[in-house]
Amino acid sequence: MTILGIESSDDFISVGVLTGSKMIISRSSEGKKKNIVHSFMIETLREAGLTLFDIEGVAVSIGPGSFTGLRVGLAAAKGICWARGLPMAGVPSMKALAACVKSDRELFLTVKDAKRDEFYYGGFSISDGVLTQIIPDAVGSAEEILSVADRIWVTGPGVEALRKRQNDLGKSTEIVYNPESLGGEVARLGSAMIASGQTLEPSDSAPVYIRIPAYVKKGA
Repeated sequence: MTILGIESSDDFISVGVLTGSKMIISRSSEGKKKNIVHSFMIETLREAGLTLFDIEGVAVSIGPGSFTGLRVGLAAAKGICWARGLPMAGVPSMKALAACVKSDRELFLTVKDAKRDEFYYGGFSISDGVLTQIIPDAVGSAEEILSVADRIWVTGPGVEALRKRQNDLGKSTEIVYNPESLGGEVARLGSAMIASGQTLEPSDSAPVYIRIPAYVKKGA
C-alpha cells in the first residue's frame, strides 16, 4: 500500500511516501511556508515519479502544533481522501518527531515552539527499536521543560527557541533528529494505523490543539 505522509504542524512542511515498508521519498521545505502544502506535495510526488493517483492512503499530523499549519495540512489530506475515497490516519505530531530521532539515548523529550513563551512537548523511550510515549503531549513554559531536561535529553525544532530563553540548556543535552524524514515517518506511522483500522472520518476530523488558539482567547 502506498501512503502519503503530510507534516505541517511547525513552520515548515514535510512530505513523504511509503510503499509497503520501503520509504520512497521524504523531504522538508525551508522556512515558514505553510501556504505551499499542495505545491510542495505535488513537487515531492513528481520527484519520486508518482502522482496523487498512485496514492492509496493518506497520513497527516494532527497536533499538537501550529494552529494554521495543522488546519492547512488536514484540509489537504481531507481533500485527497474525499476525492478518491482513500483511508486517512491522524498521526500525533510529537510521536512522528520522536520517530525521526536516531540515537542510543533511551529517554528523551520532543519539543516544539508553541509561541507566547510556551512549548509543546512529549516524552518518549526507545527500547529494542520500539518507540513508547512515557510523558503525554503537553504545553508548558521553558522552566517546566528544563526541570525535566535535568534528567532527560531533548530534541526537536523547539530546542533553539528553548535555548534562547534559557541559557542553562547546553548543547550537551540535545540529541539530533532528522527534519527531512518527518513526512516519511508520518507516512510510516500512518500506514500502521490504517492497517489496524485506526482511521479518521474526513468529514468530522479535527486537529489536536492542546492549547486554546490565541484568536479564541481574544474573542472570548
